[in-house]
Amino acid sequence: MAAATATAGNAVNDCFSIGSTVMCTTCFNEEVEGEVLAFDHNTKMLILKCRSKTTEELSDIYVLNLSLCSNVQVIKECNGNFVAEPQKLNLEQVSSNVKMRLKKAVERRREYLKSQNADVSSEAQELYRAIAKQYGYNEVSWQGLNIQILNEVTISPPYRVDNVVSSSNNETSCNYIKRIIKQFFNSRISGAQDSTSNAAASTSSASVSPTSSSLSSSNAASGSPVPAN
Repeated sequence: MAAATATAGNAVNDCFSIGSTVMCTTCFNEEVEGEVLAFDHNTKMLILKCRSKTTEELSDIYVLNLSLCSNVQVIKECNGNFVAEPQKLNLEQVSSNVKMRLKKAVERRREYLKSQNADVSSEAQELYRAIAKQYGYNEVSWQGLNIQILNEVTISPPYRVDNVVSSSNNETSCNYIKRIIKQFFNSRISGAQDSTSNAAASTSSASVSPTSSSLSSSNAASGSPVPAN
């Protein structure tokens, strides 16, 4: 049976049989394939049960708006023997999960924006985020060019261990923050060295590998036969 297809903006199938296998491309250019659990023609909402990306024991449930999808295809029609009634979805739980994910996404975006400072380098902003991951973004803030932690520890440019000062002489917090700074810069140095080593190895390999044209030119100049490829 030929696969039934539809594109965004065109009419989709009047009905998808429960148990059929459908594949489509979302507006995020993600291909989704799964078993039809439900379809509402009026709203063009399709619910698919797909293989979990994390474990074979579970399934992922996708609620798709086909008006925003493309390349809708019926991969396999239900053979008519599908008698198992699909489990009822807890729409309140689904809605709650969507709201929770949206809230977390907004919080992550806000946290990232808090780390931005147009007056400092990108390296300083990365250090800010590294510290905020340990203490929480609510405990870290920009005070001009300085990074302030717990309202008592300040890191001033150039943001090295020697630039850590505590207004309350809290040596414990200072030492912990200094370890974070050391680890941050050590990891950057290590990453830079690895990149340099890989680049040097690639350059060395390219310089000692003669090309066929240079080999041919050398052999021709010396009167030697050119080896066949």
